[in-house]
Amino acid sequence: MMSIITKIKNSPSVVSAMRQFDSLPKRDQQALLLLSGALVLAILYFLVWSPAHEFSKKQEANLKSSQELLSWVRANEGIARSLVGDAGSHSSKIIDSQSLVSTVSSNAQKHKINLKRFEPSGERKVRVWLEKVPFNTVILWLKDLNSSYNIEVSQVSIDKDEKGGLVNVRLTLKG
Repeated sequence: MMSIITKIKNSPSVVSAMRQFDSLPKRDQQALLLLSGALVLAILYFLVWSPAHEFSKKQEANLKSSQELLSWVRANEGIARSLVGDAGSHSSKIIDSQSLVSTVSSNAQKHKINLKRFEPSGERKVRVWLEKVPFNTVILWLKDLNSSYNIEVSQVSIDKDEKGGLVNVRLTLKG
């Protein structure tokens, strides 16, 4: 470490700068030191502290949003569990994937749900994507599918939209 500092002190450009600094009047030397200190502080502020502070604020906002989503999911957990509760008590009316797709699609229209995308997925399964749909409407639609057609949810991913009460849903339904 000492050899690096010694090399820097002995470099021609540093030696030249030190000579020029020493040749300045005392007041100019003090002003130059003061300006150098202010420059170092400005660099630290704009390149270190400010970005770190902004990152911290964004992460606090993300944490608050995640906590709100968690409490919202916990508040609606009972509704989702009730959908799973009596899934095996009805006889299936779905024969194949095509009739499953048409049943899901027509039932979604009945509940005024616009399916963003849907596709058959294996035997008697369909993947469905919904965007910006009221959560309660999705739950009622899934409950109706389960009670009327014995269509079960095999996988689900629900993300809260920016607008309160609306969700984006990806799910796999099994008939």
